[in-house]
Amino acid sequence: MTIKLIDRYLLRLMATPMMAALAVTLSALLLERVLRLFELLTGKGAPLGLVVSMALNLVPHYLGLALPAAFAVGIIGVMASLSSENEVDAMEASGLSIRRIGAGFILCGVLLAFLSVALFGYAQPYSRYAFRDVRHQLINAAWDARVEAGVFLDAGQGMTISAEDVDPTGRFLEKVFVLQEANTSERILTAERGVLIPNPEAGIVRLRLINGVAVSIGEDEGELSATFDSVMLERSFDIKTPEFRARGGSERELTMGELWTRMQGADNLPIEPRYASEFFGRFVRALALIGVPLIAVPLAVAGKRSPVWRRVVVAIALLVVFQNLTKVMQAMENSGDVPAGVGIWTLCAIYFAIGLWLFVSTTSQGSGSPAQTMFVWFDHGIVRLKAYVRRAFGRADEDAV
Repeated sequence: MTIKLIDRYLLRLMATPMMAALAVTLSALLLERVLRLFELLTGKGAPLGLVVSMALNLVPHYLGLALPAAFAVGIIGVMASLSSENEVDAMEASGLSIRRIGAGFILCGVLLAFLSVALFGYAQPYSRYAFRDVRHQLINAAWDARVEAGVFLDAGQGMTISAEDVDPTGRFLEKVFVLQEANTSERILTAERGVLIPNPEAGIVRLRLINGVAVSIGEDEGELSATFDSVMLERSFDIKTPEFRARGGSERELTMGELWTRMQGADNLPIEPRYASEFFGRFVRALALIGVPLIAVPLAVAGKRSPVWRRVVVAIALLVVFQNLTKVMQAMENSGDVPAGVGIWTLCAIYFAIGLWLFVSTTSQGSGSPAQTMFVWFDHGIVRLKAYVRRAFGRADEDAV
């Protein structure tokens, strides 16, 4: 088996845990946002297609967040699997060092870094703008005078409509509830039936309610109620949704090429540090993928006796710290506290210096390496946390008695 075949073998083994981790992480990150989007779907009566479009436009952003963690999980997963079957020992016995085994993962990191430049530099800016454009359409879309059964619809201008039963057209309603809110008063109407009558030419929609009760609540008048045989409600609405602004209102919507142009002061635009900070920040996030094996391989090797989840937690914690420090440094550069590009590249240099130190020291020392020391600290931290929880619950039980 040649060295080239070894690399292919390791990368093929890594693909499954990496893709599984990527799918799980991406789904978890998207879940909360998707739930919010469905609130818009039910509250605004928006088409499902718009909500799906918004969710798809979020994928490039969250893919960039999930990729480093998934890469680390893939490396640790395959190294743990090989160690459990003594394959790592067999490779070392055949003349392959841990450093050489890790070289294949570093090569994979280089390839992922190139892909990430395309992701961060071009896919994310366009998808971010598309998301905001669709959200604008959704929020400002003209109401099409239809109601969905069991849904509280925000019809605008302080009017909320709901009905228990609705015909297929969405305009003939039964057991209707209407709430009209003003500054200091509100009016609640319930009716047996209702009919929505849109008039697009006049820009109005009428709601005829039949056989119901109207309750008015005001600060001065108190509560007044009255029954009615028929009442007509009317509200105006815009036929067309106002156009969204052009792309580029935020530096995060600009491609790498456009950011570079702004950095050079072209097109008579002012030179602002936020353009350079965003440009270099994207490069650093892409380059960080090359450093993932420098962290994951030492943790996988040094933590042979630790559960896989513990090694994964430590690796992801280090990556999360780096990502958050990157955001903090970009904010400092944008505010002018740190020269644009200087802070973010300094942070990148520290990240790679720590990674190389961990990689070289662990692969040469074995026992007593810095990576092993991390697990000792981690174990001490877990022990102290458990002791604190026991003390806290013990005090709570004593107080309850």
